[in-house]
Amino acid sequence: MIANFFNKTKPINTLFIIGLLLFIYLFSIILHLDEEITLYFMAKKAGNFSLLLVIIFTVNFIVRKNNLTKDNSYIILVFVILFGMFPFSVLEFELLVVNLILLFAYRRIYSLRTSKETQKKIFDSAFWIGIATIIAPWSLLAILLIYVAIYLFDKVTWRNAIVPLVGFCSPIVIYIAYLYLINGIDTFSEDFKFMYSFSFGVFNSSKLLIPLALVSSLIIWSIFPTTFKITTVNNEFKNSWYLVIFHFFIVLFVVLPWPVKNGSELLLLFFPIAVIFTNYLQIIEEKWFKEVFLYVLLGVVLTVFIL
Repeated sequence: MIANFFNKTKPINTLFIIGLLLFIYLFSIILHLDEEITLYFMAKKAGNFSLLLVIIFTVNFIVRKNNLTKDNSYIILVFVILFGMFPFSVLEFELLVVNLILLFAYRRIYSLRTSKETQKKIFDSAFWIGIATIIAPWSLLAILLIYVAIYLFDKVTWRNAIVPLVGFCSPIVIYIAYLYLINGIDTFSEDFKFMYSFSFGVFNSSKLLIPLALVSSLIIWSIFPTTFKITTVNNEFKNSWYLVIFHFFIVLFVVLPWPVKNGSELLLLFFPIAVIFTNYLQIIEEKWFKEVFLYVLLGVVLTVFIL
């Protein structure tokens, strides 16, 4: 029933998903309430929710524009469910901003499949990654995705290899110039400290271990049959699918050393995971299995909130 309901893109589907996101967000605030409720607090949380909506619609735009999935609402549904599995991710404002900036970069990277404005797209994507790196230094690893896209979409030239470096360095040079003008150049070394942590003890908690174990298992379960199905059909989506898989592993290496481990850092993986799960749902012929897949995901969300 739920799989059939979201099998098409309709306004009622979007409203339902926004309602689900609002429920997850409010419940997450209640579970992690650590400050007095004031007008400023409510305004801040309203702004945070607006940012979540922008992220959701940006994800939907990227997917639709680059034909990463078929015409259905699974992608944003799965994305919102992932928020519910790791509810702390909806509360980390800085991480949400970094994720949105990286989504702007991904929009240009995935559009490299077309032949229009190739160098401009490469520069733009690297520029956004440079901005994200100023906020979160480990984001610089995302530049590898540009080179993967250049290779997969057959855009390999010396100029295209240099443009990402120019685009990436541009916002950093502008930022250094700004710091110099305000006599704050000493803060540059502080901003670009690669703080890291490989302490994963927090994931021993059942409220993180259960969803992480399920998502990890489903990724392995989904990737192989979906890849086989896509590669046996000679279509232009094949290279985009390979890019999604590389995307997942590249961002995984961004997340692993992330200095603060509380589950929110997994937000950076939500985009490739949602695309992988959605494409898997699309190749499943048994309707009952689609239902089970989605209900299991929703069931874990409820389990996390109960725990």
